[in-house]
Amino acid sequence: MPHDDRVSGTEIFMWTTFGMGAGLVAGFALSEWMGGVSTGRVRGVARRLREGSASILTTSASVRSVELALGAEPRLGNLSLVAAPVARGVVELRGWVPNRAARALAARVALSAPGIERVINSVLVRGEDDQGQVPNRRATDQSA
Repeated sequence: MPHDDRVSGTEIFMWTTFGMGAGLVAGFALSEWMGGVSTGRVRGVARRLREGSASILTTSASVRSVELALGAEPRLGNLSLVAAPVARGVVELRGWVPNRAARALAARVALSAPGIERVINSVLVRGEDDQGQVPNRRATDQSA
């Protein structure tokens, strides 16, 4: 008795439906496991893959890396800028500078430090950010 190796249309439909369902379930599971996908996350992952895992610094090493970079920049040497840890490869810059150009330079120098992925620039500019706002006349100081 000859054996028929042909697949029927019903079998093709059944296996196609099964494959699509399994793919959808796997896609949903992976998206839940990996988290939301955004352009920034994809770029960050691509950069880490290019640089290798050795370049991801601890929070304290991130601060040291930025402080060394800021100290090496002669135009920022006399300013008291502080790098505060936020996360691995992420720091927040704090302090006062004389102008916006120095603020932008500090952020660029910090971002160029090895192992730094992101910089939160909280540096304030003298003459702009230290202008007091009109005090709230209804507020009272309850300290003492």
